[in-house]
Amino acid sequence: MKKYLAIDLGGTAIKYGVVDENMNFLAHGKVDSRTSSYEDFKEDLGKIVVEHGEGVQGMCISMPGIIDRIKGFAYTGGAYKWVSKIALAPQLSEAFGMPVTICNDAKAAALAELGFGNLKDIRNGVAIILGTGIGGAVVIDGKLLDGSHYSSGEFSFIRENKHARGPEPDIFAFGNGVQGLKDAIKAASGLEDIDGLKAFKLIKEEHNEEVLQGVKDFCWYLAFHIYNMQAILDANRFVIGGGISNEPMFIELVKEAVEEKFNTAIIKGIPTPEVMVCKYQSDANLVGAVFNFMQIIEGVEYIPD
Repeated sequence: MKKYLAIDLGGTAIKYGVVDENMNFLAHGKVDSRTSSYEDFKEDLGKIVVEHGEGVQGMCISMPGIIDRIKGFAYTGGAYKWVSKIALAPQLSEAFGMPVTICNDAKAAALAELGFGNLKDIRNGVAIILGTGIGGAVVIDGKLLDGSHYSSGEFSFIRENKHARGPEPDIFAFGNGVQGLKDAIKAASGLEDIDGLKAFKLIKEEHNEEVLQGVKDFCWYLAFHIYNMQAILDANRFVIGGGISNEPMFIELVKEAVEEKFNTAIIKGIPTPEVMVCKYQSDANLVGAVFNFMQIIEGVEYIPD
């Protein structure tokens, strides 16, 4: 049985797991992350390797930043500010004596869906990961689109207001990130600082129609972007991830908004894509990091059922 050491680098914690080739977790945990230097970072990883690295095929890392996942080269590293144009995977491979791959975290989440989840066997698809910002990935002809500069899927930066000429808050991240949901609910209900968890509690337990309208408005904004992406990509399926996607009612509201957006288009003809939740949630980056390793180190392109 093959097993892999999967690592997900976050700004406050490093999640890890020992995963077999069928994506069963043999070990699972997390430690506080230290982001200030390579030395601290390597020491933190070293402790995980000592405890869980015996017999693994290699280390599979998911991390923030602009990443050339094929070469293991990190141009940026998000909260890991010391990461700037370095061959990180080769450095770690030499340090720990095992193959190492690195992959952008949002792309890792999409790779989890491509290899084992709801983008499996989908020719053209899109993963949208809703969080503080909006990450994701595009799948073309069954393969992840990395982009010419390794930054495809940075959906946060899509502009929304054609009239904006300066540094105005008119990007996708502000409209459909965590704060965008709070803003939509506030505009509809007047209530301050209502996140997804609070929103659906108010909707389900108190039948708050104004909060429901705020969530519907948020879904309408999301459907707006799905429509525009579909006009370019002609995808079979969009999968939605991130914390709020754990709520089944949210996905149903997104589907309703997408149907309405496509049905009310002034010019018909763009096929309506299927919309589904991501299969993998909290462990998506770990699973995707392993599939990334399988592709790059082991040459695996397709995982049979």
